Amino acid sequence: MKEKIVGLFTLILLVGIALSFLLQGQGLESIQQFISKKNSVVIEKSEEVEPTELIWVIQIAAFENFQEALILSKELERKSFNVFINQKDIATKTIFRVRIKPKDTEDPIEKTVRRLERSDYSYQILPPGQQ
Repeated sequence: MKEKIVGLFTLILLVGIALSFLLQGQGLESIQQFISKKNSVVIEKSEEVEPTELIWVIQIAAFENFQEALILSKELERKSFNVFINQKDIATKTIFRVRIKPKDTEDPIEKTVRRLERSDYSYQILPPGQQ
């Protein structure tokens, strides 16, 4: 039994060494770049967004903590919503607003609202002056 364990350990060690020589870390950088792109969320400053640019905008929530906004935005992204985080400075506080915008000019708001209601999200439809 002891010989089998030593043999298995030696085999695993040899396979690990062979794989490290074959891979030489070349794929690691591209994997890390892919992961960082996947985990990145666009933060739009409210001063930079034109209020009439978008047909509609729906606000889902607002947080003082960026991580909470990020968690919700990732959850909405997994459900295929076109989500973004809007940063707004109010007095001495910074808030992060999780919002959904249309994917294109033909994207109807009714479809998005139905999907939000089916998923039990509370939301607020923002008029053009408040986007």
